[in-house]
Amino acid sequence: MVKNFDEIYKEIENEALKSYPRNLLAKFLANNEKMTDNHLVLYGAGGNCEFALFTCALLGITVTCVCDSKATGKYRYREQVYDIISPDNLSENYSDAFVLITPWQYEQEIYDFLCGSGFPEAQIGFLRFPQILAPEIFREKHLEGYRWAYNFFADECSRKKILDRMRLLLCGQPCSPDSLYEDGYFAFPDIVLRDNEVYLDGGAYIGDTAEEFIGIMERDGKEYRHIYSFEPDPKNYRKTVENLSKYSRIDVIPCGLSSKETELRFASTQVADSIGSHIAQDKLEDTIIIPVTSLDLFFADKPQEQWPTIIKMDIEGEEKEALLGAEHIIQTHKPQMIICAYHKPEDIYELPQTILKMRDDYKISFWQIGKSFWDIILYAV
Repeated sequence: MVKNFDEIYKEIENEALKSYPRNLLAKFLANNEKMTDNHLVLYGAGGNCEFALFTCALLGITVTCVCDSKATGKYRYREQVYDIISPDNLSENYSDAFVLITPWQYEQEIYDFLCGSGFPEAQIGFLRFPQILAPEIFREKHLEGYRWAYNFFADECSRKKILDRMRLLLCGQPCSPDSLYEDGYFAFPDIVLRDNEVYLDGGAYIGDTAEEFIGIMERDGKEYRHIYSFEPDPKNYRKTVENLSKYSRIDVIPCGLSSKETELRFASTQVADSIGSHIAQDKLEDTIIIPVTSLDLFFADKPQEQWPTIIKMDIEGEEKEALLGAEHIIQTHKPQMIICAYHKPEDIYELPQTILKMRDDYKISFWQIGKSFWDIILYAV
């Protein structure tokens, strides 16, 4: 018997009520002032360790060291260096520490070992999304939107992404991947790159996605017409200019994207070269002021052959406003679009609804790049 959306949601909500106590990062956030004297040790020096360190740094949580049963020496993450200790050292010298298990594939094995070594369950947690929503908040603000999305999307992959996103928001569980990080944005099978593409890179970061686009075009023996890279963060803008200087037909614009020409407050976490930057809501945050414009305004005086044929946006929660600011281009030119849909819980339903109000002939799908808390992407072709 096929379950309907409400039956599936009820199962996820029941799962959430059992999962929350194991979300150690959420516990740290909720008790930040009380837990400042406690050690936090990451168990596992594999690939997820860097991801865990990034998440902790993003949340202002201090990590004491890393434990691993095989690796030894030091673990270097950007400018930080952490001792790698053995499981015996962990048991002998850090028995009062909170231990965050980082590898998703060995969670139960490590958990059983820690319990057998005398660590109380309350001191053990799994790497989970810390900013989860209480079920009553999700029901009030987002349930109807997710119900609409689940019923609108017919393909099983997109439906699975919607359910994965609910499990992330309610249980903190990472989303299952459809492709790997190294495959990049253009691995989605329905994206087709043609000769004379005009690529619009919204949120260029350091130019890496533009270089990915150029590499695929060169691999396939195709020529692009032009690339427009928008990056408002001054530090990242300089890196983008430097990294893309060896290519031709590229404009790097020190500006963000939104629905109109204005200025926004931009909060930078100073973590991972501003990967964690976001549009600020709280005026008390440490912010910089960035200029933003709309794509319709930017391209208003340019001939249509210079308008974007493919648009990528990773702009820290301003995606909906930027789509609204590109309404004329979308309606008249129908560019392919690659839109990050993970900055806000409502992205899952508001982004496709926004696009469909402009044109109802897009094929819209969701896709997950890598197993993580982020990188669910909306593709419109």
